[in-house]
Amino acid sequence: MASHRRAKTSTRSVMTLTATTAAAAAGVGLVPTAGHAATSADIQKQVTALNAQAEDATNKYDGAVEQLSNLQKQVDELQGEAATMQQSMNKLQATLGPLAASQYRSGSVDPTLELMLASHPDQYLQQAATMSQVNQAEVLNLKTLKLEQDQLATLKKTAVSRLGQLQQAQTEAAAMKTQIIGKFQQAQNLLSQLTYAEQQAFDYSGVTAAEIAAVPQASGRAATAIAFARSKLGMPYQWGGTGDPSYDCSGLVQAAWASAGVSLQRTTYDQVNEGYAVPAVLADLEPGDVIFYIGDEHEALYIGGGLVIHAPSTGYSITYGHWNMMSISGIRRMT
Repeated sequence: MASHRRAKTSTRSVMTLTATTAAAAAGVGLVPTAGHAATSADIQKQVTALNAQAEDATNKYDGAVEQLSNLQKQVDELQGEAATMQQSMNKLQATLGPLAASQYRSGSVDPTLELMLASHPDQYLQQAATMSQVNQAEVLNLKTLKLEQDQLATLKKTAVSRLGQLQQAQTEAAAMKTQIIGKFQQAQNLLSQLTYAEQQAFDYSGVTAAEIAAVPQASGRAATAIAFARSKLGMPYQWGGTGDPSYDCSGLVQAAWASAGVSLQRTTYDQVNEGYAVPAVLADLEPGDVIFYIGDEHEALYIGGGLVIHAPSTGYSITYGHWNMMSISGIRRMT
């Protein structure tokens, strides 16, 4: 089905995703009772459970991927700021006279203050003449240099921390991906035990050519979004896909509306809070509405005439469906 996430994923929560995903995606193997073969209904029930587990794990994975992107941006920005500050420090240091440069290297923040606080006042008097060699401009540059030095140290420390978080999140996201693929493979293995007709029970389309032909022409941005979705019909569902090379359900809706100049967040759990709510009544729907199903685990783009376009799940292609093909949990209008 899709990529989902119920709330903004914090850096801390990304670090704990592997454990929660492992628990949520615990194996649901089909184990027929002694002397009884698994029925088609048994298999379909188990496949549904596996798909739900994979979807839940996908929610967390997509949240981790989004957080990875944010962390990488932070690291890049920190490194850029550090490089800029280092260049500034190099320029300032080049302007210092020999005495100021020496005191910079010795760690003094304010040479004059350091002398005034000396344990022996006569030392200050003896060195006052020397201090006069450091003009006011150099004193100011020296203070600025010390401040930038401290800021640079903080930037580098923060960058190291973010890099550590980034590497850990990458490792955990890779582990989640392996778990999700395993769940889908288990589901496919179970489906292979069914006849072709039984497998089609998982295909929610059942849409006729006459129904498609009767869909009214949309207008405005909705028409652009729908045209984009139509152009993707027949492409295979891709778990976590945002167009490279194909889509999952939320990736398809996001890309469709992006083609119309409307920016949506990545996951169904985010998208269900965008725009404004529409009653789940066919007469109230407008082309371009986004319909969410089964607890916001899946979504589709309404195209009119009681039909939607959606990316169903692994093993299926982007296709048409009826607007009420599953239990509806919400409908949002994005413009």
